[in-house]
Amino acid sequence: MQTNRKSLGVFIIILGLILLGLVIYFSFFYGADEPTVTPINNETPAVINNLPDGEVTPTTTPGDKPRNYQQYDLSQAGSYKSGEADLVKIAEAFAERFGSYSNYSNFSNFSDLQIFMTSSMKTWADEYVAGLRAAAKDGDAYYGITTTAITGKASAYDEKAGTAQITISTARRESIGEGSESSAFNQDIAISLKKVNGEWLVDKAVWQSKK
Repeated sequence: MQTNRKSLGVFIIILGLILLGLVIYFSFFYGADEPTVTPINNETPAVINNLPDGEVTPTTTPGDKPRNYQQYDLSQAGSYKSGEADLVKIAEAFAERFGSYSNYSNFSNFSDLQIFMTSSMKTWADEYVAGLRAAAKDGDAYYGITTTAITGKASAYDEKAGTAQITISTARRESIGEGSESSAFNQDIAISLKKVNGEWLVDKAVWQSKK
């Protein structure tokens, strides 16, 4: 009987040591070798809009690519309901392209803008460009002009009637002859817009006196 008690005691002690060992193992060693997860950086690196080394900005036909400081996509102008502020942006973008051209580019800016013109404005543009091209001769000196919109203001806006009058102040630079010095001046342009089938289109554009 006494022997059985000793055996039972020894068994309980051994069992306790085993349990203690398991507790120590799971507490300090289990999971210690799990791989470390490195967080992924989802931030998009900033893009620097610089020209490649050795490349220079072309100057042959400055009217082909006017700079648009407003970063306004004129082609998206009719895709949503426009308010007065939006119409000013539309007029600014139109004025820059409308006022930037050269005889070397065959005055293509006017034809490029026709999708943003009313039918009467298209007719005027066709006749105006036809006159410019008829006056141009082979061997003529280079002529180019660039236009940058500075500020814009709506002098009249009637959403119900579908009409608006916008005045754009611009800075213009005129070049005559390859490699010649250019002259700079300021000039306002009055732009009339008309809502046709839910889209705002340019119905008239008139340059004011140079400043």
